[in-house]
Amino acid sequence: MVASMVDSKEKHRVELILKYIEDGDLRRWSMPDIRAFNIGLSECRSICNCITNPYMYEQESEVVWSEQNNKNLFQLPGREFSETYGTHVLLLSRILTLLELTYEDLVAKGNSYLSSCQNAATELLDKVFKVRFGRGFYGECLGVRADGNSNFSYEIGQFLSSKSAAAGLRSIGAVIFMQQNNLKMCLRSMDGDTDTSEVAKTYGGGGSRSSSSFIIRMDEYEQWLSVNPS
Repeated sequence: MVASMVDSKEKHRVELILKYIEDGDLRRWSMPDIRAFNIGLSECRSICNCITNPYMYEQESEVVWSEQNNKNLFQLPGREFSETYGTHVLLLSRILTLLELTYEDLVAKGNSYLSSCQNAATELLDKVFKVRFGRGFYGECLGVRADGNSNFSYEIGQFLSSKSAAAGLRSIGAVIFMQQNNLKMCLRSMDGDTDTSEVAKTYGGGGSRSSSSFIIRMDEYEQWLSVNPS
């Protein structure tokens, strides 16, 4: 016997999450609290991974669906239903129901993570120094060693980017930490006119304009440190 798809409250819960997922996937970033939502959702990926959660498919098989109800339920406004889109949405909706996720829970998880990032960034403020890219050839910015806090490199880098710009330096934040016996430098910028990948690509790394990284030798890195840190 095929069960029909729950009630209107469940429909609203899943449909709202799907809208947020679409907003993040298409990089619109227009929904309220979208940043916190995406961070909260990423923390649930291990549950949706068949390697870290080998019982995922057994759990999923317990959820029974009605094709017609799914078609009507998950057709988002302004989008025609298609077999490909329907299959993708069906998989997402199964996972969402399996996890019983809510928008509020995901945003709360994301905000908790962002709060931790802010605390980590605050603790590192006293250790900020100037970094002379290419010994000064590519300009200077503020940087910090974040060994043990590499998970917060994106947020810390963005914070340093703003401080660098305010200090009259390049609008880039450099977060440096050890990764598998190598020294890694992550560059972040909140200025759309700044291209962080310019430096990263020169030293064998890569990325986008706002976010890039590369591995640097310790002796080279030491020559990039400003003699007058501030």
